[in-house]
Amino acid sequence: MTIEELIDLQEAGSRARVLGLKAHENPYLAAHRMPTGDTNALGDWLARHDAWKFGWEAEDASREGRIAAHFKELISAKRRALDT
Repeated sequence: MTIEELIDLQEAGSRARVLGLKAHENPYLAAHRMPTGDTNALGDWLARHDAWKFGWEAEDASREGRIAAHFKELISAKRRALDT
């Protein structure tokens, strides 16, 4: 996936939140988009799923006035993962 595709997916997630969709309505959770056994496909699917989800969550956090807390939480979770 290119950086442009990543940004497009994040924007799509953000737009979905603006339009009132719920997080569980991530299009990458649709059965026809789920990978079937290929580990490369699984990695690509996960990256796309996460990019859309990130955009949705960032927009959601900004609407609730908690964008700074949202990003601090993401950073601390990443640090915990690196420490293990």
